[in-house]
Amino acid sequence: MGKADLHIHTNFSDGLGDPRDVVKAASRVGLEVIAVTDHDILEGALRAREYSRSRPDLGVEVVVGEEISSLNGHVIGLFLEKFVPPRLTAKRTVELIHAQGGLAILAHPFHPFTGKSSECPRAVELLDRIPLDGMESLNHGEFYGSPFNAKAKKLCGELGLAEVGSSDAHDPHFVGMAYTDFPGTTAEELRAALLARRTQARASRSWGAKEVFRHLKGAVPVLTKYSKLPSAAV
Repeated sequence: MGKADLHIHTNFSDGLGDPRDVVKAASRVGLEVIAVTDHDILEGALRAREYSRSRPDLGVEVVVGEEISSLNGHVIGLFLEKFVPPRLTAKRTVELIHAQGGLAILAHPFHPFTGKSSECPRAVELLDRIPLDGMESLNHGEFYGSPFNAKAKKLCGELGLAEVGSSDAHDPHFVGMAYTDFPGTTAEELRAALLARRTQARASRSWGAKEVFRHLKGAVPVLTKYSKLPSAAV
């Protein structure tokens, strides 16, 4: 079984580490595949992929992704070749992801902050209209997320969507804190597993006091950077 962390940020959006830091962190914790999913930009993911290809010794394959600020909340596009613009409906966002052969994952559907515009419903309320491929049933980006993850896992099972576990790391230290288990070790095997609904979300460590302190210490610069992103849907 392979391990993939499919929701990671770099300093090309609101992350604290550069793409090389993220790839190295993934290698240290034994991940075979990662997706760099900066907010509404592909550059960090492209840089990470380029670096990983120059360092095969690290054993990490990078999927180009994007966390897209749709009007109904954040949607993760995986296996992207082209930028997907923000501020479209979640349905249209997913259509554009699929049009280029990518996969669409709903990010943190029940967390208090979903990234939706104030006048629009959350994507999780429109799932009968949005052809998603998977859902984050475990988003480890916040230490208070357990009840929201439990709801997402239950809904994921009811709808037959692929389970995705993600760190939502904005600090390389948290890369791999949650991950997606899949049969295989490569990005293409991961894609096949997501389409076949043969993935499982898992956590590699829990939120201890030191982890919470580090997270809170880094939250101010992360939130400051996010508030300055020109295309972020808040």
